[in-house]
Amino acid sequence: MKISIVTPNYNYGRFLKKAVASVFGQLSTESSLEVEHIVIDGGSTDKTLDILKDWEASLRQLSPEVLARYAFRWVSEPDNGQTDAINKGLRMTTGDIVCWLNADEYYLPGALGKVALAFDQYPKADFIYGEPLFVDAQDKPIRVKRDHPFSKFVLLYHDCHIASCCSFWRRKILEAGHYLDDSYKVTMDYEYWCRLVRLGFTFQFIPNVIGAFTWHEKNVSVVYDERRKEELLKVKLLYTRRLFKNPRLRVLWLRLGDFVSHQYRRLLVVIRILLMKREAV
Repeated sequence: MKISIVTPNYNYGRFLKKAVASVFGQLSTESSLEVEHIVIDGGSTDKTLDILKDWEASLRQLSPEVLARYAFRWVSEPDNGQTDAINKGLRMTTGDIVCWLNADEYYLPGALGKVALAFDQYPKADFIYGEPLFVDAQDKPIRVKRDHPFSKFVLLYHDCHIASCCSFWRRKILEAGHYLDDSYKVTMDYEYWCRLVRLGFTFQFIPNVIGAFTWHEKNVSVVYDERRKEELLKVKLLYTRRLFKNPRLRVLWLRLGDFVSHQYRRLLVVIRILLMKREAV
């Protein structure tokens, strides 16, 4: 199985090397997993290009056996932002499974092996996701964001609880022409997940911590918080049931749905944690 990872980047050189190294670190002599990593840089002016060139040069020292299972490419040119960069990279991928990993994120050891195993175990699943570890800018762990078996109700009415750094989907989704909507600047992942659900693709949760999400002062969701809220509402209005024609009543309905789905999600997480403790005994 080949997994293709796209990493969008713009002036995130301080994080990029760890992200790239974490992808390469997924290779194991115990697995036949193949990895394709494509970095799409938007024309960075920091140390990004030096990092990419140095990494590319270091690959010349690898054995042919390793290079047969690891492909690394990068492009640096102006683009129309993160969503455009991700789509550009996705169109370059050749893997059976595709995903994206932001430059300020990284995979935990053995993560992609668990993902590949999950796709074998769940042949009917089109989309598989795990749990993220939150870390600070100094890479200090904050907490694991616990998740739960997939709930369409929670996804559509609450929020984007599925972390993109822990999300993977089969190539057939791209082959069917389904890419990110580049009109979304912050919640492009949320819109994509909801659209895939609406289209009938199957989601599967795996109880594994897959990737690390870095909280820092330049997170898109922090810098563009107001736009994030606007886009969340736009997605919900687009994909939830239209029980009311009156716009105000629809918004009130969505607020109620958000409250109920949030409580339901908390219940699902609590049940999951209790089951984890029971299994550990």
